[in-house]
Amino acid sequence: MSDLDPFKIFLDLQLGLPRNGPGSRAATEAAFVMLPPLPDKPEIADLGCGQGASAFDLLRLTNGRVTAVDLFEPFLEKLGERAEEEGIGEDRLTVTRGDMEALSFEEAAFDLIWSEGAIYLLGFEHGLEAWRNFLKPGGFIAVSECTWLTATPSDEARAFWEAAYPTMGTIASNCEAAVRAGFEIIGTHVLNEDDWWAEYYTPMRARIAEMRATYGEAAEEVLANEEAEIALFENNPGQYSYVFYVLRRKG
Repeated sequence: MSDLDPFKIFLDLQLGLPRNGPGSRAATEAAFVMLPPLPDKPEIADLGCGQGASAFDLLRLTNGRVTAVDLFEPFLEKLGERAEEEGIGEDRLTVTRGDMEALSFEEAAFDLIWSEGAIYLLGFEHGLEAWRNFLKPGGFIAVSECTWLTATPSDEARAFWEAAYPTMGTIASNCEAAVRAGFEIIGTHVLNEDDWWAEYYTPMRARIAEMRATYGEAAEEVLANEEAEIALFENNPGQYSYVFYVLRRKG
């Protein structure tokens, strides 16, 4: 197994988790309730949906239709299997394979764009600019973004994120970026520690143990990197977290 693709190992790890990033149903609901009333049957896009945890939350929270978009077919296959198990039809859930930076939707297609833990792939401000025209005038966007919570992080935390995500901002700088991108700020919500552990890091630790037994040394570099990320969060509480930014399109 020494020639295994590291990305395939990472994907296998992610496929065994209930969520593909920090978050929870409670965190999704906390961001959602900040929104003013939506249309009775809103059109919603969930961008970078992974296996669809947030998409199914949005289906419970609205009577709308969710268009779930991700680039990776294995995630979408699992999302489709869950939809079939739960009896959710295409009138409420559309599953689309697509690149978040090259979306093919019509302008003003959605009342709400949702994205948890994925906008960093484009960069926060650039992502908001790229997605803005897919919202109806006055439409809403809610994204969660890894964010500094302190101006004086530890050397360990600073070094990790300067390598992993050098443009990571603060709540204030991200709000300024959102305004530049053509949005007004409705509110922000900081994910708490439980939102990282219950459905992400705790099951990830268990999944890492399973994969070590299955893959052996071939997976060690990938698994060790994930363990290092978990340890970083554990050792530097309160220095950074994902933050929901709930925004309204201006104009």
